[in-house]
Amino acid sequence: MITLRGLTKRYGETVAVDGLTCDIKAGRVTGFLGPNGAGKSTTMRMILGLDHPTRGRALIAGLPYASLRRPLCAVGAMLDARAVHPARSGRTHLFAQARANGIPVRRVDEVLEVVGLAKAARRPAGTYSLGMSGRLGVAGALLGDPPVLVLDEPVNGLDPDGVRWIRRLVRDQAAEGRTVFLSSHLMSEMQLTADHLVVIGRGRLLSDTSMAEFLAAASPASARAVVPDPGERATLVRRLMAADGVSVGTAESGELTVEGRTAAELGDLAHHCRVRLHQLGDVRVSLEEAYMDLTARSVEYATGGSDSDSTTGTPGATVAQHQGETP
Repeated sequence: MITLRGLTKRYGETVAVDGLTCDIKAGRVTGFLGPNGAGKSTTMRMILGLDHPTRGRALIAGLPYASLRRPLCAVGAMLDARAVHPARSGRTHLFAQARANGIPVRRVDEVLEVVGLAKAARRPAGTYSLGMSGRLGVAGALLGDPPVLVLDEPVNGLDPDGVRWIRRLVRDQAAEGRTVFLSSHLMSEMQLTADHLVVIGRGRLLSDTSMAEFLAAASPASARAVVPDPGERATLVRRLMAADGVSVGTAESGELTVEGRTAAELGDLAHHCRVRLHQLGDVRVSLEEAYMDLTARSVEYATGGSDSDSTTGTPGATVAQHQGETP
């Protein structure tokens, strides 16, 4: 487990992280979100002993990173996928890390196989694409088979297959009881990957809750269904509009969007009215929409027109682009 208590970092008059307190627990994937400049990288650097807190503590299994006898066997991390000497091969890079931490050399070849770099292991790291560098960084994080993983933007540069591979990898690691703490700006992918969310803005904690609770809090009760028969549709709309706190939207296709009722409640009412429903379901906002709403006042680098440039206009739908991975 990672424990943060009152974690604070100041650079002169600038407060990068401000009294951050939370627990990153084992057995789940915890997503770390926040706008650019929110303090995510600084927080991760303090967890790994690369920056010293102005106040507060960052502990791994109850100890500061500097007190860990074999760091790679306690926590695996990737903060910068390009932080490799470009003339060293991927295998040599991992070999040096293994020797420094008393890890058997055979483990180097094992993790290279896991991340899909076995055939490129002897090439200079400077010739790797961004996606390949990310895979090498993940290999380094896995090298000591640690109980804690800290990964900053692990899907950068990966193609869709690589993104799915990272998703399965971190979820499998959490399922084995490990602590997984990862950041990403790809909200659609984070929604598929994380069980829990820690969201910060301007260095302060904005939310520390499960993914389900985070989305539910941002989503008023809303349901959608198709009523194929026009007469039945009119009957159902009349019953709905007679209730307080309900609004109904209709479409020529026969689709109803009902705010103020869950899918279960809409289904029960339709059954009572003997109305046939097709495609009944709850309507939830996406993680991107919920996140943008929460952090709207915490964006340091705001740009014009940002409200509409990343969504499709359909509830629950988001658009994400990945830079393709090339060998």
